[in-house]
Amino acid sequence: MANHIPLQHQELNHFLAEEKGKVLTYLRKKFSISDDDLDDIFQESSMALFLNIRDGRLANLTSTLSTYFLRICINQTLKSIGKQQKVVPLFDDSTITNKDEFRSDKIDELYRLCTKDEDAERVAQSERIVQNIIEVMPDTCKNIFKGYYWDNFTTSTIADMFGFANANSVKTQKYKCLQKFRNRYNELMNKNHG
Repeated sequence: MANHIPLQHQELNHFLAEEKGKVLTYLRKKFSISDDDLDDIFQESSMALFLNIRDGRLANLTSTLSTYFLRICINQTLKSIGKQQKVVPLFDDSTITNKDEFRSDKIDELYRLCTKDEDAERVAQSERIVQNIIEVMPDTCKNIFKGYYWDNFTTSTIADMFGFANANSVKTQKYKCLQKFRNRYNELMNKNHG
């Protein structure tokens, strides 16, 4: 996924300022943690992001930078909670992926929305088409698809993360994105096999 990585301090500070409200709101909803601790977590997460950018670790980033940063913040929150006490967090991030590639089981899930049983070569071609379609979709659709199909986030979580009014807004947008996805998929498949 094409992502602009803020390499200048000013750009990074601007990105972090834009993310702070959204991230802190999300963490407050999902974890029982004080505002002072949240500020510390945000600062530690910001430093971790800076170091990852500086060390070139984001070269193959497959999620949006916002999603990647939220993952850092969630991990820092879990570490902080673990240091304070042994508490089970309200949010289970075990399903969040940090892989640099698409999860084939999730591609298959999208793929099955459009196809029936087909031969292996056509399936492989279809999976490549699915990846390519997602890569060129608007960021809203990419965020919803990756959040829903890759990270297994609920629509409420996606609403919190990306500033939707509520879970129903996410469902409505997801439906529109799926329509765009199906139309483009069918167009490309017909072009390749027509």
